[in-house]
Amino acid sequence: MSDRVEVRVPKAGGGVAAKLLLAIFIMALLALSLGRVFFRVELGYAGVIVDPLTGYISEKPILGPRIGFKAPWRTVKSVYVATDAVHMWTEFEVPERGWGKGVGDYPAIEALTKDGLQAWVDLTVRWHIDPDYAPALVRAYPELDYEDKLIVPEIRKVARDVVSQYEAATIAETRQEIGHEILQRLRESLNSDPAVGSAFIIDEVYVRNIGLPQKFMEAIQEKLAAQQRMIAAQYERNRTLILANASAQAKVLEAQGEAQARIIQAQALADAIDKIAAVGGNREAVAQLYVLIQNLAQLQANGTRFIVILSPQGGQLPLLYPVGEG
Repeated sequence: MSDRVEVRVPKAGGGVAAKLLLAIFIMALLALSLGRVFFRVELGYAGVIVDPLTGYISEKPILGPRIGFKAPWRTVKSVYVATDAVHMWTEFEVPERGWGKGVGDYPAIEALTKDGLQAWVDLTVRWHIDPDYAPALVRAYPELDYEDKLIVPEIRKVARDVVSQYEAATIAETRQEIGHEILQRLRESLNSDPAVGSAFIIDEVYVRNIGLPQKFMEAIQEKLAAQQRMIAAQYERNRTLILANASAQAKVLEAQGEAQARIIQAQALADAIDKIAAVGGNREAVAQLYVLIQNLAQLQANGTRFIVILSPQGGQLPLLYPVGEG
């Protein structure tokens, strides 16, 4: 038998692998720690640092784009402060109901007019947040759900209050006025909020449409059509009267013109007769002769046949007796 004892020495490679695993573990911990220390605020956002251990909330927001450092246990709330919009409308022709393609971000606002008629207000509200109020918003709405809990309910309330001041028949012509009033009252309502004050700045309220019941709209259309028919009838009546007056006036003017022309002709004839008589002619005979000539000329112009009857005495003018057209 042999008295030798085998002794195994660990290979050096096993120690290297352990060190490598340890280094990877340390690097992972370091990366994790650095990820908890670094923070990033994107463009259009305001960052608010929150300390869950002490309840600390930073008073001054951090405007993006920005990269910074923080304690690993602290978190950063990002509040969107660029221009945002709420679209509230419903397309009733679309088969889908609820949150389908026939609805905006929220359904149209149902309201009652002054005379108790149902109305649906389609509108868009553009707004943004004052970055200085980002910490106050984080305190009041830790989940940053202020749109659903504050803005949209206030829009609905104000729109209903405003629409209730108008009668249904005046809705169409006062839509722009209604939008302006909603804008002013919404600003006042949000600015008076005790928790966030003037955090929300309302830029614009655009009223797309105010829908009314179909039967009421058909009645309005029929009323407008009747008014248009009445206006057309009145126009035609006035036009007929104007044309009749114009025709009568034209005839009066024509008659006056003819009368004036005859007066002028008669005056000219009298002057001619006076001149002939002044040189020794018989004024009465000259006048009778002129009348005879005028009658002959008129009968000839009319194409009338006539018989000339001479006076047996010979001192009188002949008579003209029409017998028909030539």
